[in-house]
Amino acid sequence: MTIYSVNKMFLTSVLAIGGLAIASPSFAQTRDHAPVGLQSAPELTQDQADKENWTYINPNAVLTKYKNVNVEPGVVYQGPDAQFDGVSDVDRAQYAMILSNALHAEIGKSFPTAARTAPNTIRVHVDLIGVKNTVGGVATATRVTPIGFGLSALKSITGRQGSLTGSVLFSVQGYDAKTGELLFAAVRRRAPDALDIPATLSTTDTVKAVARDFAVTARQRLEQMTVAP
Repeated sequence: MTIYSVNKMFLTSVLAIGGLAIASPSFAQTRDHAPVGLQSAPELTQDQADKENWTYINPNAVLTKYKNVNVEPGVVYQGPDAQFDGVSDVDRAQYAMILSNALHAEIGKSFPTAARTAPNTIRVHVDLIGVKNTVGGVATATRVTPIGFGLSALKSITGRQGSLTGSVLFSVQGYDAKTGELLFAAVRRRAPDALDIPATLSTTDTVKAVARDFAVTARQRLEQMTVAP
């Protein structure tokens, strides 16, 4: 068998797997409304049509008074529109904790941790709403060829998701720790940068990469929201 034939067979297999991942109804997304099981669902507004991103900021909240942050352990969303096809209960719980642990570590760089009901404290609740699995190994192989690397570089520049790499759908809700008032909420679907090759090795690595990026962004945003103009 020639090298050309082997390469052709490999590419055919990759495309076939990718096609199945895209076409399968089990990968259907909720695009027209925020996840209905979230407490903040009635308040959330979609950022862009057909994108799984929703945001809410309480217009009456004085966010500059908050000096501490308490990040609760992440939980697995139980609503009817959860998206966990092919993801075990054990993995779901693990991924939820990866998200909240990364957030707790990153937030701690800028905000002291306080008791759950302490005054001037934001209580942050993280829900893992869905996970799309990464096709481990094959996703990595699509990055290491010259053509694959070039395509991944283009996707990275344009902010598009890498081939055969999964994604994470999650929510972050911030409450006044003492009164329980909803201060802000966001739902985001995130995938690693298309050139993040370690994130393509497994779904767990994908979740870890998303968690790291999300945690940094969340800390920076909280700093902006809580600093007086």
